[in-house]
This record gives sequence, C-alpha cells and structure tokens, in this order.
Amino acid sequence: MIMANILKCLLFVFICRTTNGGGGGGGGSDPPPVKAAFTATLPGGANFYGQNEKIRYNQMLCTDAGYNHYTGIFTVGAGKAGNYLVSVTMMSGLVTAHTTLRKNGAIYVWLYTGNQYDMATQTVCMELEEGDTIWVQMNNKASSLFDVYNTFTAVRINGFDPRK
Repeated sequence: MIMANILKCLLFVFICRTTNGGGGGGGGSDPPPVKAAFTATLPGGANFYGQNEKIRYNQMLCTDAGYNHYTGIFTVGAGKAGNYLVSVTMMSGLVTAHTTLRKNGAIYVWLYTGNQYDMATQTVCMELEEGDTIWVQMNNKASSLFDVYNTFTAVRINGFDPRK
C-alpha cells in the first residue's frame, strides 16, 4: 500500500515529463510548453524537525532548477507560471505530525498523521505565478518524518501568461 502511493506519484511525474504538453490543437501557433517538475524525498531513517521548520526534501528523484533541496523551497521561474499539480506525502513513524503545504507563506492545505507509521497525502492544483514559492512546513512542537516515504512533488500541467 505504501509503495503503491509512491509508485503512483513517480509514474505521474514520469508521464508529465515525457509528454509533449498536449499539442495546442490549432495551427501550431502555441509555443512549445516549458517543462517544470520535481520530486524530492527524505533520506532513510528518522528525520527530526522543530516547530515551524521547513522540510528539506534533499534526495532528488526528478530535478527542476526551481527546487532548492537545501531550503526545501520551490520557486516558480521565468516562463513557468501556470497550473501545477502538487502532491505531498508524509509518514511520521512513531509520533504524531502536523505539516502544511504553504504558498508564499500562507497555509494551502494541512496534513496530519497519528502514530505507528500513519501516512497522509494531499494532492492539489495550485495556480502559481513567476516568483511564487511553495514548501512543506512542520507545524507541531517537534516531530519526525520517517524515511523515504515522505515526498514532495510539483508538476506544471499547463502554462498561462499572468499579464493577460
């Protein structure tokens, strides 16, 4: 069950990275899509975080220049504004954990696990403009996330020009 969720995430990223973006349909006037996607996970074992600390997913499975694995923050780059499918999966091991997916500092969605290796997943569509930032943040006093079962993924599913 756990591996099935991770494999679905990875398959989705693979499909999005290898498609040509859905071919504009009309006489080829649409510019080719700018790809934007990443998936990152945590290293093996328990990973401890303090209250309000950003989760630093530093094991890259699929790389995008906009994701900084030192800070855990994805920043939308030039020409990459659009609608993104964003997924966060967490496993807390033996302790309760509350995390949030944040957009420009504001809470977008919450994730919660009880104990004994519970898992939680949120997958949402986010409209992101150039310069927007997203990250995952620990919200309870102190907790840990367990092993590689914690992933953070974002895939641009279509682009738009925010000036129009």
